[in-house]
Amino acid sequence: MKLLFLAHRIPYPPNKGDKIRSYHELRALVEHGHEVHLLAFADDLRDLHYQVDLARGCASVRIVRLRKFWAKIRALLSVLTSRPLSFGYFGSWKMRRLVKRALNKQKFDAVFVYSSAMAQYVPAKWRSQTIVDVVDVDSEKWREYAERTKPPKSWLYEIEARRLRKHEHEIVAGFAYSILTTRREADLLSDLDEFTRRARVRILTNGVDTEYFQPEPLESEIGKIIRLPSAAMPKPDPKPQLVFTGVMDYFANVEAVCWFAAEVFPLIRLQEPQAEFIIAGRNPVAEVRKLAMQPGVIVTGTVDDIRPYLDAATVCVGPLRIARGIQNKLLEAMACGKAIVATPEAVAGLRVAHEEQLLLAGSPTEFAAAVLELIRDKSLRDSLGRRARRFVELEHDWQPLLQKLMELIEAVSQRRSESERTSVRAIARH
Repeated sequence: MKLLFLAHRIPYPPNKGDKIRSYHELRALVEHGHEVHLLAFADDLRDLHYQVDLARGCASVRIVRLRKFWAKIRALLSVLTSRPLSFGYFGSWKMRRLVKRALNKQKFDAVFVYSSAMAQYVPAKWRSQTIVDVVDVDSEKWREYAERTKPPKSWLYEIEARRLRKHEHEIVAGFAYSILTTRREADLLSDLDEFTRRARVRILTNGVDTEYFQPEPLESEIGKIIRLPSAAMPKPDPKPQLVFTGVMDYFANVEAVCWFAAEVFPLIRLQEPQAEFIIAGRNPVAEVRKLAMQPGVIVTGTVDDIRPYLDAATVCVGPLRIARGIQNKLLEAMACGKAIVATPEAVAGLRVAHEEQLLLAGSPTEFAAAVLELIRDKSLRDSLGRRARRFVELEHDWQPLLQKLMELIEAVSQRRSESERTSVRAIARH
């Protein structure tokens, strides 16, 4: 089938949450033999070079440069309208022209849209042949941001939450199918009638590349690198390393590490003075960089490969208090067989249980106690790590998950074919 794929960020390289999901969706469509034409934004100049990599699989690739300064200006100007600010941020006359030209010139079987902000580019007559991966109900995220910030930011976040929720409902009601990561996210769209939600909403959770993310490597006797559970690799006890991974200009991540550094980490250091808190991720904002002044806190900035930090972690921490959908950082840590302590909010989209695949903790004292328990109990770390790895193998392997997407694409394509046959018969009768 011939497909048009629209994405709000170039789906390569898969080095952050939204790009990981869109990359695997695009890859699956290509590997299933579909002819995919990609239109996407790039908000980092370096990402423009990846058009070459994408062109190896896609029939055509056009990447539009999104200049953040002007995008923010458009978002602010959207306050004067009724549109969501995010629609203004990703608004582009060039993208609109490219989409219109592609739909007019080529006979597509279906359109796939990644993120609600890109739905604005799909003409009304194409919506019955379009699947929108909304991913998460972002309006709820903006509502939570509004609750945790002060004016004027909180005012803007509240406006965005209200407007975006209205458009999320319109997307679900108006397009062929909408995809969300969890049933929890779907339940937030409570203003829609039950029939519409059942007919048009589908759940597609996030996966993890279990070949790329594996338990730490061990040098075999013949000099080859193999991957074995961490329990099989004896090593001296180093300084306890508590690792958080993620893009560090993302509000929820920033709030999480600042809370952990201020409220939890000092309690841990009282009993484990050598413990280190490592924040590994790109684009740390000033608030995060300042944390490195605190004893034991290390802020890495951009790293080429996150796996060495996961391998070295004594405990991976997920102190997120604002979280939507599925946290890729937790799936990656689980795939690496690491022991994890996380807040209930961070795992709300996962089918995990306390003391089965990880430890859950809400308050600072609970979180510190759980981390200290894992630092001192290697057998518990290893046991949780093995069960975490098994969990992602069973529940979050990309291949079976993405089969659902292939079925939706086929359903939309068949709907279009039946519509065309009906039109031909109607013309023939006249």
